[in-house]
Amino acid sequence: MPQIIQDLTLLLLVSLPINVFFHRIRLPSIMGFLIAGILIGPHCLGWIGDPSSVENLAEIGIILLLFIIGLEFSISHLFKNMASIISAGVLQMGLTIAAWYFLHKNFFGGPDPVILALAMMVALSSTAIVFKMVTDRAELDTLHGRTTIGILLFQDLCVVPLMLMIPLLAHSGQTSGTDFALAFAKALAAVAGIFFLSRLLVPRFLSAVARMGSKEHLTLLVILIILGSGWVSHQLGLSLAMGAFIAGLIISESEYSHQIILDILPLRDYFSSIFFISIGMLLNIGNFLDHFSLILGITLILVVMKVVSGFLASVAVGNSARISFIVGVRLAQVGEFSLILAGLALTQGLLSSDHHQTFLTVAVLTMLIAPLLIQVSSPASHVLFSRWTPGEAPEESTQPAGQTLKGHVIIAGYDVVGRNLARVLKETHVPFMVVEMDGELIKHALTEDVPILYGDVSHRATLDRVGIAQAKIIVYSIPDHQATEQSVRLARQLNPEVFIMVRTRFSSQVDELKKAGADQVIPEEFETSIEIFSRVLREFRMPNNIIEQQVELVRLEGYGMFRGLSLNVESLRNFSTYLTASLSQSYQVTDECWSHGRQFDHRELTRQTGATLIAVVRDNHAQPNPPADFCIRTGDVLIVFGRHAQVDKAMRLLRSGPDNDTASSPAS
Repeated sequence: MPQIIQDLTLLLLVSLPINVFFHRIRLPSIMGFLIAGILIGPHCLGWIGDPSSVENLAEIGIILLLFIIGLEFSISHLFKNMASIISAGVLQMGLTIAAWYFLHKNFFGGPDPVILALAMMVALSSTAIVFKMVTDRAELDTLHGRTTIGILLFQDLCVVPLMLMIPLLAHSGQTSGTDFALAFAKALAAVAGIFFLSRLLVPRFLSAVARMGSKEHLTLLVILIILGSGWVSHQLGLSLAMGAFIAGLIISESEYSHQIILDILPLRDYFSSIFFISIGMLLNIGNFLDHFSLILGITLILVVMKVVSGFLASVAVGNSARISFIVGVRLAQVGEFSLILAGLALTQGLLSSDHHQTFLTVAVLTMLIAPLLIQVSSPASHVLFSRWTPGEAPEESTQPAGQTLKGHVIIAGYDVVGRNLARVLKETHVPFMVVEMDGELIKHALTEDVPILYGDVSHRATLDRVGIAQAKIIVYSIPDHQATEQSVRLARQLNPEVFIMVRTRFSSQVDELKKAGADQVIPEEFETSIEIFSRVLREFRMPNNIIEQQVELVRLEGYGMFRGLSLNVESLRNFSTYLTASLSQSYQVTDECWSHGRQFDHRELTRQTGATLIAVVRDNHAQPNPPADFCIRTGDVLIVFGRHAQVDKAMRLLRSGPDNDTASSPAS
């Protein structure tokens, strides 16, 4: 135990300052963890001479990470996108395996089982690194984010048969096609078990425990499911991490999945950092320096090969060249499951210790540069593909191109925001054109008879096709911040008069987009907060005019902060006091109301309650200052003005008639 405490102390002592430094220079924290592992590992400073002392903690990290990934990808999502996931995944892995086999066979030679095993290992990418980077960059909802994660998910599912195939390759002379068929049948049986458990068993257990009202009981059950699934998968000869992924898939079908993510997230972040540090410890500096040219050459070839295979797989499922380039770059590393396969191949005698160490060195190097490649992939794609002609509109579309429109609205992105905006513009007969890159969203738009064009709005050719020069407004609702900023600059250059409105994820991005040329930037998190407090006020039956005034006040204050404006605190306080001091409220008369059928003198209302009846709306016509003999009927809407207490009394009087309270002197 003291040794573990010492090792953990060293891990934190070294990794913390390195990560602070990397944060300051805006490099991914994963690189800091990997470098920290290299420094304190047995092959550099040697502060931790035996990496196995932290391997158990590292495995907990990867278990929790894969569990969270399983939670993020529900089984229903898998089946909905199964065709594209399988197509892209099969192409990416197939192309990588074929390319590696060809290169290794022709340049290095060796037994086919060894080459095939290495090809399967390099075909896998790092779910841990890519998922964390994509999540940190808030790109899970982007097209390239969904495509990348889909391919990684397919790779993770393929680990099941791959782990079963390593022993078969090690004893290839004693195996047959039946053995391989049994290996894949075992994987299919696991998938069937996942579906059965998710639909029938686990949600019932979670609901039963949740009804007890104890958060601790629910957390304990989740941990039991994680460990139990890991133990069962280990007994079947699979990895603990795969069992955790299965557990995540099971629980993702439950309504408690979001709360479970919040409970597990802090543990995941801590233990996954230990995992990345432990990966860095595997890099043998001596072996790297002794075979510097060979290892560097293999690493470079491997990265380029995986970029190309990912690029081709993404293009094959209908993505543009720019998006496909991003996907390829983000898959250009060796994965953590590859290390598990390499260890299994070593114990099975399929790999020699020298081959194993060389593979580990190359794998860690690809992981080390992966965060940097991911960070520059999006800006690099704009530079490399800015002159490429974007894709054409789908053949099914018969809508006119944007050049035939004038004074129209361009909607970039057909998500929920874009879809609702398109529906409203269509109903109000405002001309518009939608630009989208997601094939599924385009099909959905075509079924709704929405004018839509396939293309990348960060390309000039796309903006020209949708008539940017004649457009009155362009609205951006795409999750890719880099593409949005690039397109805003381009749109402003092509049409200095166009009004540019942008939806963005975070308030911190407002200034960047305004500098790029946006006229109005609406951050999701800020508008969400406004919607929340508006609904809270409505629950307290606050009048709409007060809510709207408060919304405007908060917007003025909030966006003023973004623009560097400052509001006078005293004026804000006085304005708030004025808003809450008095209000107007509407009241609709029903058959059950005391005021129904009465000739009601508004002066009597003022005498009894202090509030003033300023108008009556009947049949959509307003009657201001109604006379004393005005007869109130069912359906009339009475507009009453006064202080909160006065209006409350007036509402009670109109509903139930005078009582001792309202008959007394009016409220002050």
